[in-house]
Amino acid sequence: MRFHRALLIVGSVLVLVATLAGSYLVRWLAVLFLGAVMAFFLFGVEMNVARRRRDREQRVERKTDVDRTVSLLRKARTGRVARSLVEEKIAEIYATLSDDYNSTYHSLLTDPNEAIRTLRAEGDFLDNLEKALDIVEADLNEGGRDTREG
Repeated sequence: MRFHRALLIVGSVLVLVATLAGSYLVRWLAVLFLGAVMAFFLFGVEMNVARRRRDREQRVERKTDVDRTVSLLRKARTGRVARSLVEEKIAEIYATLSDDYNSTYHSLLTDPNEAIRTLRAEGDFLDNLEKALDIVEADLNEGGRDTREG
């Protein structure tokens, strides 16, 4: 916001008069005029706000689904949260195939099937993931067997 010199001078003179004048009437008139000047300043002066320009160079590059999946799998090698997210995705696949999504999803997380047990097994996570995805693929090719069986 840009201050005008005249506005600053008038405002400072009115403040001085409002504080230093001996007459009660003169002080209140100075306060009244100071209020009018402030209202003019607040509502009458156009404020110029600097806006950021969005150029092509400043745009954020969005990740694709493949990039997100790759970063999730990299984090899943060592992190428990990312592993649980992968388990939930496999449970979602089976729940989508079933008639009752919610009960199947929750039962798979509490009582896992063969694919989720394989994923949770000890050893290299990526090998376990590959085995679990093979099991999921076999189940999808069979047309979906009972998801609670191991």
